[in-house]
Amino acid sequence: MGQPGLPGSQFPSEDALVRRVQDLERTVRELGAANPFGPMGIKPLAGGFDVTGTMGLPTGIIQNDALSDPIVISTAGVSQNNFAVTTAGDVFASATVTIPAGYTRADIQCTVVAGAINDTSSADYLYVASSINAVGGTETPQAAAGAGGYCAAPANGIRSLTGLSGGTITVGCSIRSGVAGWSANASNFANMTALVFFRR
Repeated sequence: MGQPGLPGSQFPSEDALVRRVQDLERTVRELGAANPFGPMGIKPLAGGFDVTGTMGLPTGIIQNDALSDPIVISTAGVSQNNFAVTTAGDVFASATVTIPAGYTRADIQCTVVAGAINDTSSADYLYVASSINAVGGTETPQAAAGAGGYCAAPANGIRSLTGLSGGTITVGCSIRSGVAGWSANASNFANMTALVFFRR
């Protein structure tokens, strides 16, 4: 035991050092065996975690139900023919897509193509656009079809909807002529395909 004022008296004894090392080793062993994530239901594994039960996240970031099927994909495809074309425009090849319960947002891509015979006595244009919930996309005008001539045009539309709560989304093909109405004809057609991504 060191005596005050003697060299070495400010250092602990050999036994004290051994005890401190033993205490440190025991603490390291206990920490190594402990699972600090246990109260959260998380078990560390090699290369990842094993989560058991519900893991709560801060409010407003990601809710637990969003981790189950965060995206649902729906499709629609319709063809229609033998209709008249008006200057006011109408929606053909229309379909509805059901909004899944619990999903509040949707991203829709609607692709359409349509063709018709101009049976009037003057050249005219055919205008084609997608229609998503009665909102038309950018129109594609086909080069003028001469009297008795035929023309066709494709178009695409993309729209994002928010604040959804059940119900349906309507998609279709919007068609109109520029100068005068065209009569119904079996060769007049409209095709519509839609892809919808629903998100929570």
